[in-house]
Amino acid sequence: MRYAHANRGKAFEESIIMVNEIYKARGKAIITKVPTEWIPIRQGGKIISAKVENKSIVDFLGSYKGQSIAFDAKECLSSDRIRWAELKEHQQEFLDRHYKTGGISFVFVSFKGGRYFAVPWKVWEYGLDEWQAGGAASIHIKDFSPEWKVPQSLDYLPIVDRLFRKVG
Repeated sequence: MRYAHANRGKAFEESIIMVNEIYKARGKAIITKVPTEWIPIRQGGKIISAKVENKSIVDFLGSYKGQSIAFDAKECLSSDRIRWAELKEHQQEFLDRHYKTGGISFVFVSFKGGRYFAVPWKVWEYGLDEWQAGGAASIHIKDFSPEWKVPQSLDYLPIVDRLFRKVG
C-alpha cells in the first residue's frame, strides 16, 4: 500500500499499534498512539480537505514497568540515512522534557528495506546539537549502534529494557 507524503509513516505506525496491542493483551505495557487533531476544511458545505488543529506531541505515549515511555516513529524513504530535522521542534522539546523528568524517550526509526532502530533521545539530541553547530545534517545507518536494532517483528520492549532500564 502506498501513502502520500503526509502519511508515509502510517504503515509503520499501524504496525507499532498492533505490537502495542499484543503488549497490552499480555499485560506487558500500555502504550497508545497519540491522536492528531484535525479541522475539516469545507467548501459549499462539503469537506474538501483537513488541516492539523494542534501539533501532536509525539506519536506514542504509555507506561512500561511503572515508567513513562514516549517515542516518535519516523519512517525513511532512504535505505541508509535519516535527517536530524525529521523530528520537529515541538517533538524534540517534548522528548527532552520527558527524558529530563525521568521518562524513557527515543526515536523509533524505520529504514527502507525493513530495518528498525530505537535511537535513544540523548543520542538524537547530540546529533541535533552537532548539526546546528554546522555538523552533519543526518546520521548514516552504519553509525547506528547494533544495540539499537529492533527485530522485524517490531518487538521493541527488549531493546527498551537493554537501553533504558536499570537491572536489579
